[in-house]
Amino acid sequence: MNGDQGASVAGGGGSVPPGAGYAVDPRSKVAGPAIALMATAGIGIALQVIGMLFRFLGLSLLGPRLAGDRAAAFAMLSGGLGIVLGVVGIVIGIVILIGAAKMRALESYGFAMTITILAMIPCISPCCLLGLPIGIWSLVVLLDPNVKSAFRP
Repeated sequence: MNGDQGASVAGGGGSVPPGAGYAVDPRSKVAGPAIALMATAGIGIALQVIGMLFRFLGLSLLGPRLAGDRAAAFAMLSGGLGIVLGVVGIVIGIVILIGAAKMRALESYGFAMTITILAMIPCISPCCLLGLPIGIWSLVVLLDPNVKSAFRP
């Protein structure tokens, strides 16, 4: 390499676009969404556990204020069906937590995509307000060809 070529690349005056020689490590790209998915799953699991404790103890923040059909729906969800839904929510949260850990370690691309989609579904996601934006962020990162190729099968 002669001095002119080195000066044009280093000075930015050549045909090399800025940042072209500086690829971002795929592991660092997935770290943010994976940690955010772990936090979302943790919050969701904690909320499900608290909800189940309320159901077991027969406590409610909304029960006395509801009337008519709403009271009947609340009574149905505060009994056995509510506990079953709570257990399902905890299991889904654990699956998302495990998948996010695998995603962070760049293992099992299919599992990472599955938990990303699970996190985006409002009625299934452990924490629906956080699940959609974090899931979209995770999906964008996972669809990056450099990230996809870095995953181990």
